[in-house]
Amino acid sequence: MHIQIKQFNWGEGNYMIIIAQGILNVRSLEQILIKVAAASLARAHCKVLIDFVNASCTIVPTQIDRLFSRRWPGLYPSPSKIALVSPSDDNHHASVSDVSTCLGKHGLRVAVFRDSKAAVDWLADLV
Repeated sequence: MHIQIKQFNWGEGNYMIIIAQGILNVRSLEQILIKVAAASLARAHCKVLIDFVNASCTIVPTQIDRLFSRRWPGLYPSPSKIALVSPSDDNHHASVSDVSTCLGKHGLRVAVFRDSKAAVDWLADLV
């Protein structure tokens, strides 16, 4: 998986944009979550948009559960908000939705969207 990350401050907020392309597996999710955790520790209340529009998700929820149990017991919940933008087709959207649900179960404030505008509005507390 190819991952591009941009961090910036805008107004009073701290933001991170992650563009992920390729196969989203548990290893690539772990890399992304390490970056999000670092941003959350360095910048209070970081708002994160992760774009999976050009990604194919191959993760099953039990893999995420195992990742959290061995890698981050007690690290989360984080005050950060994470918006996941999924591919538009129903199968990939359903897979990213499963990832979102599982991450939420582990204490992350996360939501999944089909378009970037809705994700940005949610991050900015406009909805």
